[in-house]
Amino acid sequence: MKPRFLPTEKQKAWLSVLVADRVVFFPAIIKDQVHWQRLDPGMLGAADAPEWGLERIRASEPVKSFFFNPREKVATFPDKFVSPEPEKRVLFGASACDAVALRVNRKMFVEGDFKDEAYARRRAATCVVVADCPSPADTCFCNLVGNRPFAGDEEKDEADVALSVVEGGWVLEPLTGRGEELLGSSQAVEATEAQLAARQASREAAGKRLAEVNPKRFAPDTADRIWQRNQDKEFWSKHAADCVECYGCLMACPTCYCFLLYDKARGQGEMERTKVWDACYIAAYARVGGGANPRAEFVKRFYNRFFCKFSHFKTWQGMPACSGCGRCTAVCMGKIDVRKVVLDVLQ
Repeated sequence: MKPRFLPTEKQKAWLSVLVADRVVFFPAIIKDQVHWQRLDPGMLGAADAPEWGLERIRASEPVKSFFFNPREKVATFPDKFVSPEPEKRVLFGASACDAVALRVNRKMFVEGDFKDEAYARRRAATCVVVADCPSPADTCFCNLVGNRPFAGDEEKDEADVALSVVEGGWVLEPLTGRGEELLGSSQAVEATEAQLAARQASREAAGKRLAEVNPKRFAPDTADRIWQRNQDKEFWSKHAADCVECYGCLMACPTCYCFLLYDKARGQGEMERTKVWDACYIAAYARVGGGANPRAEFVKRFYNRFFCKFSHFKTWQGMPACSGCGRCTAVCMGKIDVRKVVLDVLQ
């Protein structure tokens, strides 16, 4: 599938076609922060429309929230609950770290032992256009967990189109059949060698920036070393000392997949089951029947987060449950940096 070029003056026409047939979300710059926003047809060409953030880092909100709802009704009794059919959607301008995060969630909700049908339907109804990240921030570390700031064939399990902003327009490379279909409604033409060279130069600059931000690399045996530290209470207490247990890091994390189910009466003989996001830092997270809790101490819950993401999931699924997006560091009230903790484990 050959890369194509869509000049700036033809982008509005293509987006108009997409909005007419699908719900489109894009990264908007609001108060100097990037947030997902639904694209309304009236925004196209409007003077007061939010600025697009295709050349910024990922949106503040984790992309998993489009598929793994923070709160969702999943069952009723005695009547059977049927989840509504999802709308056709396009996430236009996700980041490569978002695609990696979706791969983690796919392993849990689609390819796991118990398939989440609602998640699978939402994912199947959504095309993902991944925009290059030309200017990684100080909090970004996708390169430390085996990823990169742009999408290619390696990301085609979750990315349908790779988008690169170059002078005069966008270089668009379809990665899947759905991506090819999506580009079919555009007026994009085959990209020139000069445009592809500009894309390559931008990607190399982003890689150089990441190398400068993250001069120290994670060791190949990081998973084993974290496991070997599981009883080192002094080590984990030192790093957990500044945590205020706000759970912001876990709520912002695009790869956290834990959830809680609870039942509630909705009338005489009627019940409703709801699924909500859960977080391993919450005191009652590991509590079992009878009130026993193997992680009653916060330091054990703090360790569990690192064990789950960098040791358990890596051993189990062959990849860390971390995309290197840096959202956790950005929102942390205690200024705890995941990179520093992992690198300290390796000392």
